[in-house]
Amino acid sequence: MSWSDVLGHDVQIDRFKKVVSNGRLPSTFLFVGPDGIGKHLFARKLTQALFCDVNPEQVCEPCGNCPSCQQVISDTHPDLHYVELLTGKTAILTAQIVGGSVKLKSTDKKEEVFPGVCYELNLKPISSRRKVVIINDADFLNETSTSNLLKTLEEPPPGAVLILIGTSLSHQLDTIVSRSQVVSFNPLESSQVKQVLLQQNLVLHENEALELAMTSNGSVGFAVKLLQGNLLDVRREILQVFPGLPDQPEVVSDLIQKYVNLGGDRQEKYEHVEFISSILVSCFHQIALTLSGRENYGDSALLEAADRIHNRWTGDVETVLACIDRTTDTSAHARANANVKTLVEAWVDDLSQIWLTGGFQLTTP
Repeated sequence: MSWSDVLGHDVQIDRFKKVVSNGRLPSTFLFVGPDGIGKHLFARKLTQALFCDVNPEQVCEPCGNCPSCQQVISDTHPDLHYVELLTGKTAILTAQIVGGSVKLKSTDKKEEVFPGVCYELNLKPISSRRKVVIINDADFLNETSTSNLLKTLEEPPPGAVLILIGTSLSHQLDTIVSRSQVVSFNPLESSQVKQVLLQQNLVLHENEALELAMTSNGSVGFAVKLLQGNLLDVRREILQVFPGLPDQPEVVSDLIQKYVNLGGDRQEKYEHVEFISSILVSCFHQIALTLSGRENYGDSALLEAADRIHNRWTGDVETVLACIDRTTDTSAHARANANVKTLVEAWVDDLSQIWLTGGFQLTTP
């Protein structure tokens, strides 16, 4: 396949086509953006374009069918090497960078031997003009593994390309950022997530694909996670109850608290708060569209909830934005290890007050 199956990243595709056609391809890239939006797919397509047997490199267009393109797809190309976080590990290990053995489990004697990507890059290409290394999980490069990578970053072998993939610049060490060409990737549009879900047969029904897309925050990976965890049922229940917030804030609070408490540890609880926050923000966004006279786009559960809320809404768009801001603040407070029970109660009470009064009302002395 060509670039056509990489959705939502046309700007980045054009950027690489220009640099490759000019013969000015840098040696190191840092791809940053949310998980599950296609950064890894983009890296593989770029590799196909550089290795393609049919189209010259200057065209930067993979044919998708030649032996080299097929080897990239099947992870068997001898000039492409991957580094990623090993199961059970909290950081990319030095052995993965410079070579060595790693004990896979503390309970057995099995070890895995890594030649190290720095070593692999310094070997001559076997079937292509270049060597390519894709480092997934670059967020988990620590100071030790990074220091072993620096020499290669500073003096890469001729033709070598390193692609590091992370979620944000804030998670990267300065030594990595300063030596890389940063390429930012944005979340996909809901329509694009829906298209990918249907194209890859991850779901069979269009309405389910739309419902997942509207909850995915622009991430196909997150949409798949929702599907596997049966979280659409949670979303439907939240959307069913939330329009009754002004009359029964305690019901909404109890339902949110019930779901949040399903998280085993604090990190899972935080992720559940994030999930519910995204549902409510999507709902408020629909209200803002309606109040602004713009067309709504969403699945039936979301549109029905938004319609019920709009019929009772006494505020304006600014009131909606205040609710969105308050919900966003909740996510930030959850990340800061706030007491989750107190956090949810205050959040729901504040939303109820903003909804009923058109904003926060200070108590009169």
